[in-house]
Amino acid sequence: MDLIHSLISATVTFASGHRLLAYGLAFLLAAAEAFPVVGAVVPGTAVIVGLGTLVSGGALAMWPLIGFTAAGALAGDGVSYLFGRHYKQRAMGMWPLRTRPGLLAAGEAFFARHGSKAVLISRFLPGVRAALPMVAGMSGMSAVRFYVVDICAAALFALAHIWFGMVIGASLTVLHAIAGRLVVLLLILAAALALVVWLTPLAIRRAVGLLARLRGPVRQWAEAGDGWARRLVSSALDPERPETLGLLALGAMLIGGLWLFFGVLQDVIAGDPLVRADAAIFHFLQSLRTSAVDQVMVAITELGDAAVVIPVLVVTLVWLAGQRAWRAAFYGLAAVAGASLFAFLMKITLRQTRPDSIFAGWNSYSFPSGHATASTALYGFLVVLICREVGARARVLVTLAAVLLVGAIAFSRLYLGAHWLSDVMAGLAFGVAWVALLGIVYFQHARREVHAPGLGAAGLAVLLVAGGLHIGTKHAVDMRRYALNLPVREMSLTDWRNGGWASLPERRVDLTGDYEEPFVLQWAGSLAPLKAALLEHGWLVPVPWDLSSSAEWLLPNAKADALPVLPHLDNGRSEALVMIKTGGDVPRGQRVILRVWPSGTVLTNAGNAQPLWIGTVVTEKVEHLKPFVSLVDERNDVNGALQTLRAALPGIELENHATAKPEWNGEVLLGRSKILN
Repeated sequence: MDLIHSLISATVTFASGHRLLAYGLAFLLAAAEAFPVVGAVVPGTAVIVGLGTLVSGGALAMWPLIGFTAAGALAGDGVSYLFGRHYKQRAMGMWPLRTRPGLLAAGEAFFARHGSKAVLISRFLPGVRAALPMVAGMSGMSAVRFYVVDICAAALFALAHIWFGMVIGASLTVLHAIAGRLVVLLLILAAALALVVWLTPLAIRRAVGLLARLRGPVRQWAEAGDGWARRLVSSALDPERPETLGLLALGAMLIGGLWLFFGVLQDVIAGDPLVRADAAIFHFLQSLRTSAVDQVMVAITELGDAAVVIPVLVVTLVWLAGQRAWRAAFYGLAAVAGASLFAFLMKITLRQTRPDSIFAGWNSYSFPSGHATASTALYGFLVVLICREVGARARVLVTLAAVLLVGAIAFSRLYLGAHWLSDVMAGLAFGVAWVALLGIVYFQHARREVHAPGLGAAGLAVLLVAGGLHIGTKHAVDMRRYALNLPVREMSLTDWRNGGWASLPERRVDLTGDYEEPFVLQWAGSLAPLKAALLEHGWLVPVPWDLSSSAEWLLPNAKADALPVLPHLDNGRSEALVMIKTGGDVPRGQRVILRVWPSGTVLTNAGNAQPLWIGTVVTEKVEHLKPFVSLVDERNDVNGALQTLRAALPGIELENHATAKPEWNGEVLLGRSKILN
């Protein structure tokens, strides 16, 4: 898959520099997608959309590109149609069609279902469009009907794909002009949203199918003996009870929620890598913050405040009381009150501090997230009540809506720096387990309907009203409360030189919380003198990441200085400076890479304060996988790269950590700009 993506990028890069050939390429790719087997493997659609992005930048003209794409689609469909019309059923025995009999079968079924419209529809369906024109010819469809429909299909295909590419190109241009970090954040959110929307219905369908298959064997086990556990399982799996699958699903959620909660709790108490990942993800998200997204995230987090949760709960209880569903009302109250009480007790017991001191008193403790816990309990139990009385499709929609709402509230706590990742994970896990437990007990005794559609509508209405009022009255105050305020550590220059340097992190921490390569450089003050000194001694600024440099990875003999440097994060922070060294004392086919990050510490001297930077240096060897691609392999030897860096910084101070390992002798270089001398 990565190779296909790289091939597409390289093709688009080539097209941006060869306008006439680009139009011919659009023609050939649009035509190739109409041929059986070949059309199923050619990434024509992706490349055509990529060519459309070049229109926004002026590299290609819109109407010629649309014309060549439409002509290619028409030509490919026409050739495929004539082939099927001439050879008819004999075509199925020819190569390569005989290797993919299912392709033509799918095309025939699609054509039989939709008739002439299939020619138009199939142009926008990968796989089917590679067989449908031939099937139309084999079925005896008249040439006039085929070409009338196909001309429309080819024109719409070209317009849709080129215009879609133009929109993507224009959007990326605007977003890049606003802020690169906004692009990254939006891509992350879009990917997460798409994943949730795709996974939630899929997980529900798979779980229902699995539970349906397991119901028989588990019931046989329960009826094969005696004991309270077997009797409980046998009662829950009674085939005359319609909620059997729901009970099994809740049981799985209970086990999974408890397993995740206690796993997170153990990591937090033991200080495992999850705790380091907490800090890394915190810094990463804070580095992506922008004022526009802050407005949205503060509004979302306000939906999880007590001023919104309590009205939704009260209206839910009133509705249930009106239906005389007293047991459901009791369990609903227990869900939110019990979850909130548990979160409070855990906070005052563990006393884990928040990432930022934006709260006071017991609320300054973070584990677990009260927003995540209470929201999961409230909306999770509403899902249990509603799903008991609605159809399969409505269950998926209701569950998906609740997952998106609770997930958005949980993510807003991370984005705003109000909680660590472990806080949110624990809150979600306990909320799910608590709701599942109450749901199982409720299902065992529930006898009265709650009129789920009305309950859902009432809950949604009060969420919108209470949420709107709360956001309208508290948004300005909360924007000041959640304003970006990264903690900064101060240290005097004297203390730093007299051993304070050793208190800084010894190794880089990635987003998963794992320790990586050691920090061998600490630099105080502006990075400009450091960069100038390295440039003077033959170091280079690496080539930036773009379509052209990305295509270099496809060359089997790429040079070390022509490949862009893979980005690394330290504690969630991105690099402030990256330099490379090739040639000279660096062996051929290798490069030394220096990466520098902010340390979160400032040094003070005579009233002047300057940032302190920390850096790593590694050696990468370019591996040529001929005739395909080039890769880089990071060498497990810091000492050699450190000596190369030291040679470019004459007069720099050298210190040693007490502990050293074979790949690193413990040496650390201390440097500073003249302003701190």
